[in-house]
Amino acid sequence: MLNFNANLNKSTWTALVFKGRNKNYGAYVLRAESGSNTLKAFMLTVPVFVLLFAGPAVYRQFNPVQEIKEEVQIPVELNTLVPQKPLERKAPEPVEAKVEAAAPRRESKKFSSNIKVVDRPDLTEEPPRLDELKNADPGQLTQSGVPATGSTTVKTGDGEGNSATINTGDNTIYDAATIDKYPEFDGGAEGWTKFIRRNLRYPAAAQEQDIQGKVFISFVVETDGSVTDVRILKGIGGGCDEEAMRVIRKSPKWTPGRQHNQSVRVRYTMPLSFTLAH
Repeated sequence: MLNFNANLNKSTWTALVFKGRNKNYGAYVLRAESGSNTLKAFMLTVPVFVLLFAGPAVYRQFNPVQEIKEEVQIPVELNTLVPQKPLERKAPEPVEAKVEAAAPRRESKKFSSNIKVVDRPDLTEEPPRLDELKNADPGQLTQSGVPATGSTTVKTGDGEGNSATINTGDNTIYDAATIDKYPEFDGGAEGWTKFIRRNLRYPAAAQEQDIQGKVFISFVVETDGSVTDVRILKGIGGGCDEEAMRVIRKSPKWTPGRQHNQSVRVRYTMPLSFTLAH
């Protein structure tokens, strides 16, 4: 029958367990000295707990908190209030009115382009005399030179409504402000505006870089109404200049300008606006 009251920590039990074994191993030493180690730990722990719990009470017992029962009175002397002197109001100094001369008006600068302007010919020249026209070669332009020796042939009609058109040979490019009748787009100014809005596209590069402004463009309306010599006078970049030139070159034929009842070449200059709606 097992004896549950046996003390397993006795040295006899330890010697019995480690009989014939290596007693230099740590387990034998721990079992042999377990009783003394437990007693030492208990003796060290109890005073520490006693000091932690009883220390504050002992300190208050020997060092009681002194309560201040006496009221400290600080005498305050009230001096006689001295009335302040009223502030003297100074009369405002007179303000001198200064009238500055108005800045000179700046003259507005107009946009100038490289447009060839041809003055109207002076019509005050006296007509030639009959003796001067004896060997003269009549034509559209009066000029000095050697009389022509050949003959000039003019093709007449063939009786079926087909006749040759006489070419004056005037390749001068006139300015729109110096001619008798301006070139006109089919539908007028409203038709031209519709054509621009229908064909002009805002370049993607200009939209990404937030480029806005006006592109000043120049072109020539030929005698047959076609548009040629498209140039950029002032651009804004971002592909807007190229887009403006593309649309102008795409323009259908105009009604040509007239000078002295003849169709002439006319240069036009106009701005095309590129605006982003934010």
